[in-house]
Amino acid sequence: MNLDQLLTDARDEITQSTAPVDERTLTRVRGIVRRARIQRHTVESVGAVACVGVLGLGAWALASSGATTPVDPATRSATPDTSSSPAPTPTSAPTASADDGPVVRADEIDDATVLARLSAPRTGERWHDEPIDASDALDALFTPDELAGGPEYELTLVGDREVSAIYALQLPAIFEGDVVAWGTRVELYEIDEDGPRAILCPSARTGDACATEFSSSKAVADRDTFYDTLTLPASLPLDESWALSTEVTRTDGAKVVGVPAPQQDDEQPLTAVAHLGALTVVQREVRSELDGARSFSYAVLTPLRTLVPVADADVPGLDYLAITWDDGVDRSEQTVDGAWARYAVAPAVGTCSSAQVTVDPDHDPTRWRTAGTTADGRDVVVPAADDPFAAAVHRWHLEHSGTIDTDTGETLTGLAAGYRYASVGELLDAQSLYGVQGPGGEWHLHLRPEATNVVWECV
Repeated sequence: MNLDQLLTDARDEITQSTAPVDERTLTRVRGIVRRARIQRHTVESVGAVACVGVLGLGAWALASSGATTPVDPATRSATPDTSSSPAPTPTSAPTASADDGPVVRADEIDDATVLARLSAPRTGERWHDEPIDASDALDALFTPDELAGGPEYELTLVGDREVSAIYALQLPAIFEGDVVAWGTRVELYEIDEDGPRAILCPSARTGDACATEFSSSKAVADRDTFYDTLTLPASLPLDESWALSTEVTRTDGAKVVGVPAPQQDDEQPLTAVAHLGALTVVQREVRSELDGARSFSYAVLTPLRTLVPVADADVPGLDYLAITWDDGVDRSEQTVDGAWARYAVAPAVGTCSSAQVTVDPDHDPTRWRTAGTTADGRDVVVPAADDPFAAAVHRWHLEHSGTIDTDTGETLTGLAAGYRYASVGELLDAQSLYGVQGPGGEWHLHLRPEATNVVWECV
């Protein structure tokens, strides 16, 4: 028996004891069933009789409660095994008040409104606490030939919106030159009775970036659907006097929904530093090369369990070209070519790391002196000649510099490899190592890129 016949029979049975089910309602039920087919949660494993029961219950629920009532994904099993734990309960989506007006994008949204909607979205999305594996639904996005010969995609069910299922598709790594930039790309899709749509512009702010491409050959581009809970505020406050910007972060079309968050057992744990409704500002830690030091980058954790990296330009103190030095020296000639030439990096890691900040637990402010001011008026401090952290930074980067002589094939190290500073005194004279006070009074330490270790390539 085909789907249409099954639906018609279910409707006839319901009509005998309830009000007639109109075609609009039947269409919505058909969309739910098609979505369930795509997800393959319960439908393939229970057989036709159980399917009729599901259809009858769904049609009855829609007929009795109104065609606009969404199906709660918490009532669906995450696996065909009915003895297993139920799917994670999605976050609730409170109904917008009458004062909110139409649910449309805006050119500008004040941060108070963005923050309020992060906790009470108008846009109807409901996110699962944890993504659910949906690899068996990849055929909704790709042809068999594409799946057989293409990259290894990872698909997860992350939530629902009205009668659409929301999926996150993880792709292979993004490279910037020879450097892997924050792991892999993630694309967002909704699938309903009309098929898959690639959600290219998830922000409620019209000026924010849209994804420039998507991978599915079966999906159509959707630039209209957006989510209040995926809209970044212009400022991410971490304390009363310190905040991250998102001005540049929101222009990155390659990461509009972020990149996969690391697993709990990875060497890059996440430390939450601010909770903003559906979003959480985190520090993504990386292994430091200096004992005791902690190095990290800032990112925003989304309800999809993805990370939106905060751009270097949006972190106070990283733009060293904007520093005004008290001695009046223009140090812009010290910069090097490359992607990181404009912004400082964490001094306790190597050149190939994306870490933005190092915190030294033994930092002694009395060994550092004020030497300049950032563009937003923060004091810039530099270490004294006898500071042990400065000596450790110089020693590590000098000793871990290495390259290959392209003429002879000889391996070159240290100064021969092109490392710029022969002594810690030279590094300090250049004021390449500096600090800016961060949230909670903690000192963020930074290293200009010309003082990082020389490498042949990043792998």
